[in-house]
This record gives sequence, structure tokens and C-alpha cells, in this order.
Amino acid sequence: MVKKQLSDEKKNNTILLIADISGYTQFTKQHTHTVAGSHGKQIIVRLLKALMKTAKPPLKVAELEGDAVFFYARASKNNVDNVAAHVKEQVLNFFSAFKTELQAIGSLTTCGCDACDHVHDLQLKEVIHLGNAEIEQIGRFEKLFGLDVIIIHRLLKNSVQAREYVLMTNPMLNSIKDFFGLQPERRHETFEGVGEIETIVFYPDQLPLKSREDGTQARLIFTSTFLDRLAWRILLSYHTVLDRFRLAKRTRVIDGTKA
Repeated sequence: MVKKQLSDEKKNNTILLIADISGYTQFTKQHTHTVAGSHGKQIIVRLLKALMKTAKPPLKVAELEGDAVFFYARASKNNVDNVAAHVKEQVLNFFSAFKTELQAIGSLTTCGCDACDHVHDLQLKEVIHLGNAEIEQIGRFEKLFGLDVIIIHRLLKNSVQAREYVLMTNPMLNSIKDFFGLQPERRHETFEGVGEIETIVFYPDQLPLKSREDGTQARLIFTSTFLDRLAWRILLSYHTVLDRFRLAKRTRVIDGTKA
């Protein structure tokens, strides 16, 4: 009886959310081991940190996955709708934090490499699913398992042409009932081994902006100082040198092995 109760607690209604940065995967492949590649990596790191800092309970970080953050929120059958409502509010917060951080990076940058020049080409997409997941403690980390964990990762490879959107499944939409009054764009995605999944897509230009108390729309404003720009430049230079040192060390090891 005790074992069954523990199992039921581990496998329950779980909201799964992946915030994925669009635009740098192909770029990083083309600029590996260059200044632009090193700077691009630090830009992604800064954006990922901004997303992680923005997340509030009940959302928790499950994993960092390259240029994406995998979040989850656990719920019981009695409070799943309440948890889903809290997650829905954070969808807007992630977009706001991402765009604010992009503006900050653009204000700080004095470098002319491809990565720094094209930082505003980066966009954010969020994929959300409500299902079941088994959570196992591995050391100090929690690892999620189950078909629904596979499904949400498959949903990242969808047919949506835009690079900035919110995509969710029917179980999630049914739980939140409404997504800020927007009309859903319904689509169908088919995946090998999973089958057809009905999805609902919303686009950021439809999302409501948070307003100030006087009713006017809040503008994203970031003013960098000379010291801010200097600190960012030093950080980029440090990691560029570090990356070159690591590359040289790996090359020596490979050459030594071949010899």
C-alpha cells in the first residue's frame, strides 16, 4: 500500500513547458571556434539565465537543453487548473524577460562580430503540454520520464513556420479554459511512434502587453553605462580567450594521440 501511494505521488498531472530560443542553432554550427561563436554562446547563456530567473513557483527547472530551458510544474487532480493558471501568466513573463534582455544586450554591445550584430534576430517559442510524468531523484537532480516528456520534445519539431509563438496541446488549453481571449489557431502534428496530436498556436503580436497603472503601455527601456559596457566586453573577451585555450588544448591532445 505504501509503495503504491509513493508511485501515485510521483506520477501525476504535470505541466511541461519548454522555452526555446530560435535563431542560433544554424548560426553556431557555422561559426564554431570563432569570436562570433564564443560571443554567441555567452549571449545564449545570458538569455537562458534571464528565463530561469523569471520562472516562479509552481514552475521548476527540469533541465537546460542547449538553447532551451525545460520547465515543469506538478499538480494534483484537485488543483491542476489553479497551477495551469499560474503557468499561463508566466508565458507572458518569459516573452517580456526575453525581449528586455535582448534590448539590454544590444545596448551593452560594442562588438561588430556576426553574433553581436544579429542579436535581435533571436526569438522565443514556448511549447506547453499537460500530461503525466514520473519524476525520479538522481543525486540532487530530478529527472522526468514518460511518454508525455517525449511528446513535448517532439512538439518542438512542428510545422509552424514562425520562429516566435506559443504552442500548446488540448489538455493544457482545456485546463486554462482561455488564453487571454485570443482565437486559437488549431493545427495537427504527426510524429512517428506517437501519432497525430492536435495543437493550438498563438503568436506574440497577439499577446496582451502589460500596462502601467495609468493605462498606457509599458515600454522596455534599458540604458547602459560605460561601466556596464566595459564589464560585458571584458566578459566576452575572457570567454573568447578561454575557448581558444580549450580548443588549442584539445588539438594538442588529438595530435598527441595520432602521433
